[in-house]
Amino acid sequence: MKKATSYLLVAIFCVGLGCATVKVEAPQKTKIVLLEEFEGGDYVIKKRVFYALWGLIPLTPNSTAEMLPTDTEIEAIKVKTYYDVVDFLLSYVLGSFTIHSKTVEIEVKKKAE
Repeated sequence: MKKATSYLLVAIFCVGLGCATVKVEAPQKTKIVLLEEFEGGDYVIKKRVFYALWGLIPLTPNSTAEMLPTDTEIEAIKVKTYYDVVDFLLSYVLGSFTIHSKTVEIEVKKKAE
């Protein structure tokens, strides 16, 4: 019984693991500053990125350049990546198919006019 419990705990722990990478980059021919902290961003972009093979192969675009709009004047961004409750549940359900998700949140500060 003790052995089965330890195997179950290891399996549950492994479901939440992954090595998902998010590329933080600006769109081509665009100069954007990456800031650690700033007050009062104009808007927030939230995307969920899906990966296969526990984070090795991105199934959806994992570059911030592809997530940012190209028609607006952006001065600076702050990027945060994390696993939320929905990511955990999706990874738990789809983990047997080696599919995991991660949330990317980009806070955008527009250029002052």
